[in-house]
Amino acid sequence: MIKTFGVRGNLLLSFIGISGFAILTTGAAIYSFLVLQILLDRITEQRMPMALTAQELSYRVERSIAKTPSLLSAKSPQERSQSWDRISFEIEAIDRLLLLPDNQGFASDTLNLLQNHLGLLRANLFSLYTLVGERIELADRKQLILDQMHKSQEGILIVLDNWITSVDNNVQRLNTTLKDDRISVEDRAVSEKELIKSLTLSTSLQKTLHSITEIYLILFEITVAETQEEIDLFELRMQWSLESLATLSDSVEPQLKDLISAEIERFKFFVQGEKNMPSLRAQEINLIASSQSVEQQNISLSDELTKVVEIIVGDSQRDISEATIQAHAVQRKISIILFIIVLMSLASSILIVWLYVDRNLIARLTALSSSMLAIAGGNLRAPLPGPDSRDEIGQMAAALVTFRDTAIEVEENNLRDIEVARRRLVDAIENSSEGFVFFDEEDRLVICNTRYRELLHPDAEFEIQPGTRFESIVRTAAESGHIVEAQGRVEEWVAERMALHIDPGEPRIQQRRGGQWILITERKTGEGGTVAIYSDITDLKQREEELTRKSNALEQLSKQLAKYLSPQVYDSIFSGKQEVKLDSKRKRLTVFFSDLIDFTKTAERLESEDLTKLLNHYLTEMSEIALAHGATIDKYVGDAIVIFFGDPESRGVKEDAVACVTMAIAMRKRMSDLEKIWMESGLEKPLKCRMGINTGLCTVGNFGSEDRMDYTIIGSGVNLAARLENACPPGEILISYETYAHVKDVIECQPVGQIEVKGFTEPVSTHRVIDLYENLTTEWQPIRAELKHVRLDIDVGSMTLEERQEAVTVLREAQERLTQMKEGHLHPGQS
Repeated sequence: MIKTFGVRGNLLLSFIGISGFAILTTGAAIYSFLVLQILLDRITEQRMPMALTAQELSYRVERSIAKTPSLLSAKSPQERSQSWDRISFEIEAIDRLLLLPDNQGFASDTLNLLQNHLGLLRANLFSLYTLVGERIELADRKQLILDQMHKSQEGILIVLDNWITSVDNNVQRLNTTLKDDRISVEDRAVSEKELIKSLTLSTSLQKTLHSITEIYLILFEITVAETQEEIDLFELRMQWSLESLATLSDSVEPQLKDLISAEIERFKFFVQGEKNMPSLRAQEINLIASSQSVEQQNISLSDELTKVVEIIVGDSQRDISEATIQAHAVQRKISIILFIIVLMSLASSILIVWLYVDRNLIARLTALSSSMLAIAGGNLRAPLPGPDSRDEIGQMAAALVTFRDTAIEVEENNLRDIEVARRRLVDAIENSSEGFVFFDEEDRLVICNTRYRELLHPDAEFEIQPGTRFESIVRTAAESGHIVEAQGRVEEWVAERMALHIDPGEPRIQQRRGGQWILITERKTGEGGTVAIYSDITDLKQREEELTRKSNALEQLSKQLAKYLSPQVYDSIFSGKQEVKLDSKRKRLTVFFSDLIDFTKTAERLESEDLTKLLNHYLTEMSEIALAHGATIDKYVGDAIVIFFGDPESRGVKEDAVACVTMAIAMRKRMSDLEKIWMESGLEKPLKCRMGINTGLCTVGNFGSEDRMDYTIIGSGVNLAARLENACPPGEILISYETYAHVKDVIECQPVGQIEVKGFTEPVSTHRVIDLYENLTTEWQPIRAELKHVRLDIDVGSMTLEERQEAVTVLREAQERLTQMKEGHLHPGQS
């Protein structure tokens, strides 16, 4: 029954039949339990969460402060943004935590103090972000001025070197003259004066060169000045040097004096102009100082926040202690009241106290109170009374057990997370395939993995332990012969390696014994330490050499394949502009056909070797001309050649047509030379070539099967070019009207008339190609003129004698009419 009804129910059943004092006892007991419950709630629901929240705030603040060195060391806007993103993440976490204290019992003044400090910290971090951005921008501007200074320095030094060389040559010439005993006294006196003048000028030039060099050195020293006082001192030295240079300029020739004066103005621009080097360096020093000041303020704010957190935790502990004291006070008061009631209630009260209150309630409350005191004192492993009943005390015990278990779990999780993070870091470093090592600011080894030891000392003859200096490690490796470039020059190599270690730059490759190659990447940390990664790139080097060999082999193969394809087709395939697949397109092309007249009869008279030599000679000569004009050679069919312009590369329809006809003219001219060569070699009847050209729509692309295809052209435009070639007289070039329309402004052609062409329903207009206008004599060139109201086009080469006489008559009549018109006379329709 006791376990069923709980404390209040049991007391009610026990006190029903006793005196009114029992009611007072019940009220006192209930009051005691309520006070204890309130005190326990204040501990478990307010003070402990407050302390945990405060500790989390302190942890986040320390993390955000710890990330500021990476922001300060940012060298580019990208690095700056990345560092700021990590800091912003911590600031957002702090802002989320600040939303919790309103419901967790923080005092308003404590909360305001936290918010003020965190607001200052947030403002300082953003100010630091802004300062870093300004510093990066200043560094870029300073680098721009440095580039200008380098360029200016190179220019003036080249000019001065030329002057000095010229003066030295003159001095040498005069010395040679003075050593000649044959010169007259007057010439010797003139030469001596000129020698003195040249020596004086040489001295001035040398001093000028020294002054300019010193000025540039001062400018470069300003870029690395650490304080404003150093900058002021450099500016004073610069002023002295400029005055000295100005004085020297008075002793040189006017032309050089103007050059030196211009250089002095350029120096003044670098020192006194807008965004000059001293002001930029001073701004950079101020920004660095401001950043350091803000960083120091952040550290101070972190310390103050830590103190506030300690105050909050201390307040929580004191509140818990006060609650415990209050619980004891309530317990003592209730004990006195119960004692008095027991005395007054006689046997009934004694029975209640002995059987229920003393043996049950007091014992459990005492155990619970002791456990609470132990937990409040920080002993989370103290034994707790078990929740042996479902009454209020059992619930309190269960709540205390839950609180204690939660606190233990949080503590264990934190310790476990720290251990896991540490173990993961060590495992990650140890299991890395790269050699990892970290040296402190004194160049002593802090940590390294087994891979690093294997790469540095593969024979394990030298044991690398934490605390070993970097110089000892590399010196031992060099003396052991592991490093190829250190063989025979250990001391010199160690000095070079130490210089690279102190001021690391780009990753560098190191050759090791046994054909091994190591890529070394070193970086400085914010505290002055050095982190290095050693990567074994032996396989990469071997693959690189293998790739080079294969590339050379492929290049040789591609050169062989190129002989079977037109250069344009070959380039378009290997450059990726054209895919090798069955595909075609409609395009306006200029198509060229040619063959040799009576080649079959000639072949019957010649031996196969002579015939092959003759044909290859002809095709080679024609192909060279075609390729020189940008043609795409389609195919060779015996002695016939098929060529087209406009694909895969096109210069335009008109330009392609002009190029094709120009090529044909060049081929015809070369054929006349080949005829003489063949006749001289014994060919009785020289071969004649005929050519046909047409411009029109054709289908061009890859034809055939997936396994074997040809890049060629088909269509009526191709057929017409072939028909024109068949209809062409020996040694001539026959073109269609469309081709003529494109080339008539550049090439002289004569109309042949219309011819019947197989496969075409209508007759085709044709023209015979004469030559380029530029190759014709003046009297046969066309007469063309185009004014605002006049257009004249006379094709002299195509006109008969009667047509030329008629043209002269028309031109004379026009001349007479224009001459007879009065000056200023206007047409009635003109105003």
